[in-house]
Amino acid sequence: MPYRDESDIDGVLPWDTDPPEPLLETRIFTVFQRRARSRQSTKQGAFVYLDAPDWVNVVALTPDAEVVMIEQYRHGLDRVTLEIPGGMVDPGESPLAAGVRELREETGFAGPAAEHIGRVSPNPAIQSNWCHTVRVTDVTRVGEQQLEGNEEIAIRLVPLADIRPLIAQGIIHHALVVAGLSHHLM
Repeated sequence: MPYRDESDIDGVLPWDTDPPEPLLETRIFTVFQRRARSRQSTKQGAFVYLDAPDWVNVVALTPDAEVVMIEQYRHGLDRVTLEIPGGMVDPGESPLAAGVRELREETGFAGPAAEHIGRVSPNPAIQSNWCHTVRVTDVTRVGEQQLEGNEEIAIRLVPLADIRPLIAQGIIHHALVVAGLSHHLM
């Protein structure tokens, strides 16, 4: 359903931008700065953004209506969080293939059917990437975890009926995980 704009402006136009200048490169993202000028006014400035690969989250459901979830330590919050499996989409890889791969690597689970069910922009004010959600059904444990680098992940099977209460209680609080779960719950 289209939304209705009640303002007296016909619409917002994209800004004119100069080529980006790299400021910092890390293994996860590159920080760029670019100058931009409004087409509608005299506003202009230098804007910083993060260029990162797309991400994927996986809603994996067992035949017993359980969601395969993971616990892992998150350095930004300095705490262990409850999340769904996920990670970066590799160059040349589709979000669907990345979701299936990440589920298998992080949990050892796999299923016969996978589908792309949505995407969100993590923070379009300062990030260039998308976060995709893949749903995999009838998953079972097919092997051991294949963790990379510094990953330490515990697997948790959570009844699907408990997901909404866990979000409401703030136990599941990662914004992109909540968005991914909402793609399934809609």
